[in-house]
Amino acid sequence: MAVFAVTYAYGPDTDHRMSVRPAHRAWQKEILDAGILLASGPLEDEQQPGGLLLLTGENAEAIAELLAHDPYAEAGVIESTTIRTWNPVFGPWSE
Repeated sequence: MAVFAVTYAYGPDTDHRMSVRPAHRAWQKEILDAGILLASGPLEDEQQPGGLLLLTGENAEAIAELLAHDPYAEAGVIESTTIRTWNPVFGPWSE
Protein backbone atom coordinates (compact mmCIF):
# COMPACT_ATOMS: atom_id res chain seq x y z
CA MET A 1 0.00 0.00 0.00
CA ALA A 2 1.17 3.48 -0.82
CA VAL A 3 0.82 6.52 1.42
CA PHE A 4 -0.84 9.65 0.09
CA ALA A 5 -0.81 13.22 1.37
CA VAL A 6 -4.10 14.90 0.57
CA THR A 7 -4.69 18.60 0.99
CA TYR A 8 -8.07 20.26 0.90
CA ALA A 9 -8.65 23.97 0.31
CA TYR A 10 -12.02 24.94 1.73
CA GLY A 11 -14.46 27.33 0.13
CA PRO A 12 -15.57 30.58 1.76
CA ASP A 13 -18.77 29.31 3.44
CA THR A 14 -17.40 28.53 6.91
CA ASP A 15 -20.84 28.26 8.52
CA HIS A 16 -21.91 25.54 6.08
CA ARG A 17 -18.61 23.69 6.55
CA MET A 18 -18.99 23.81 10.33
CA SER A 19 -22.53 22.39 10.05
CA VAL A 20 -21.11 19.40 8.12
CA ARG A 21 -18.05 18.96 10.35
CA PRO A 22 -19.60 16.31 12.68
CA ALA A 23 -20.41 14.06 9.70
CA HIS A 24 -16.96 14.72 8.20
CA ARG A 25 -15.27 13.71 11.44
CA ALA A 26 -17.47 10.62 11.85
CA TRP A 27 -16.45 9.56 8.31
CA GLN A 28 -12.79 10.13 9.20
CA LYS A 29 -13.21 7.98 12.32
CA GLU A 30 -14.60 5.17 10.15
CA ILE A 31 -11.63 5.22 7.78
CA LEU A 32 -9.22 5.57 10.72
CA ASP A 33 -10.71 2.46 12.31
CA ALA A 34 -10.41 0.69 8.92
CA GLY A 35 -6.67 1.47 8.83
CA ILE A 36 -6.93 3.79 5.81
CA LEU A 37 -6.54 7.14 7.55
CA LEU A 38 -3.17 7.59 9.23
CA ALA A 39 -3.60 11.17 10.43
CA SER A 40 -5.63 14.28 9.66
CA GLY A 41 -6.26 17.80 10.82
CA PRO A 42 -6.92 21.35 9.76
CA LEU A 43 -4.27 23.51 8.14
CA GLU A 44 -4.08 26.75 10.07
CA ASP A 45 -4.08 29.37 7.34
CA GLU A 46 -6.51 32.25 7.62
CA GLN A 47 -5.93 33.20 3.97
CA GLN A 48 -6.92 29.74 2.69
CA PRO A 49 -8.35 27.36 5.30
CA GLY A 50 -7.93 23.71 4.51
CA GLY A 51 -7.03 20.29 5.79
CA LEU A 52 -4.36 17.62 5.49
CA LEU A 53 -5.06 13.89 5.43
CA LEU A 54 -2.50 11.09 5.30
CA LEU A 55 -4.09 8.00 3.76
CA THR A 56 -3.07 4.55 2.59
CA GLY A 57 -4.33 3.10 -0.66
CA GLU A 58 -3.55 1.21 -3.83
CA ASN A 59 -3.28 4.30 -6.06
CA ALA A 60 -4.37 7.92 -6.44
CA GLU A 61 -7.56 6.88 -8.23
CA ALA A 62 -8.64 4.75 -5.26
CA ILE A 63 -7.92 7.66 -2.93
CA ALA A 64 -9.97 10.01 -5.13
CA GLU A 65 -12.88 7.55 -5.05
CA LEU A 66 -12.65 7.33 -1.27
CA LEU A 67 -12.55 11.12 -0.91
CA ALA A 68 -15.70 11.47 -3.00
CA HIS A 69 -17.55 9.95 -0.01
CA ASP A 70 -16.28 12.54 2.45
CA PRO A 71 -19.30 14.49 3.70
CA TYR A 72 -17.31 17.69 3.04
CA ALA A 73 -17.05 16.69 -0.63
CA GLU A 74 -20.72 15.72 -0.79
CA ALA A 75 -21.68 19.09 0.75
CA GLY A 76 -19.51 21.02 -1.72
CA VAL A 77 -17.39 22.82 0.87
CA ILE A 78 -14.06 21.76 -0.64
CA GLU A 79 -12.76 24.21 -3.22
CA SER A 80 -9.86 22.03 -4.34
CA THR A 81 -8.22 18.71 -3.51
CA THR A 82 -4.62 17.73 -4.14
CA ILE A 83 -3.57 14.08 -3.91
CA ARG A 84 0.15 13.36 -3.84
CA THR A 85 2.04 10.14 -3.27
CA TRP A 86 4.17 10.51 -0.17
CA ASN A 87 7.23 8.41 0.62
CA PRO A 88 7.82 8.62 4.39
CA VAL A 89 11.50 7.90 5.01
CA PHE A 90 11.45 8.33 8.80
CA GLY A 91 8.69 7.92 11.33
CA PRO A 92 5.85 5.56 12.07
CA TRP A 93 4.74 5.12 8.45
CA SER A 94 8.17 4.53 6.87
CA GLU A 95 8.94 1.10 5.51
